[in-house]
Amino acid sequence: MKTLFLKLIIFLLAIIWISSCDQTRFRNKGNQLFGGNPYLATTNYTSKEVPEGYAEIQIDSALANNFVVNTKYHTTDDKILKVEKNKLGEIHKTVYKEFHSDLSVYYKNNLVLKKRVEKDTFNIKDNPMLEAAFMQSFKLNEIASTTNEVVFSVTFYNPSAENYIDYEFVVDKIGDYYIRKV
Repeated sequence: MKTLFLKLIIFLLAIIWISSCDQTRFRNKGNQLFGGNPYLATTNYTSKEVPEGYAEIQIDSALANNFVVNTKYHTTDDKILKVEKNKLGEIHKTVYKEFHSDLSVYYKNNLVLKKRVEKDTFNIKDNPMLEAAFMQSFKLNEIASTTNEVVFSVTFYNPSAENYIDYEFVVDKIGDYYIRKV
């Protein structure tokens, strides 16, 4: 009887000891995913992608100055990340997809330029703001186009700095192109 009573006391003490442990500490103690910071295990995490799926804009334009332009502006698999921490216990991650434009320029029914215009076309090494930016728009600027050249307005957006960078992509009637910052 004495042995049974001793076993029962040891069993009750073990139950009290186990129930008094901090389970959150034990759960996160060996978890290497959060780098030793157990607070991150209880953080609310949300993620969104901009745009959510594949996006494509295709435009064919015939100008009065003998230029015909075909543009196909679409998303790629390249991504630019912006991670925001807005509130205590919440992490919001936004993923921005990269865009580029497939461009065909005709002058008097002759193909003078066929080019994929992407961020690397704009000398990103010379502009650190452009490295973390994505091409937000690529469109024909009919007003700036002349009889000898066609002009495209290109806008880049840097989500980290919340800054816009504008360029003009200019193509002449023999297919040579140059870029100027606006």
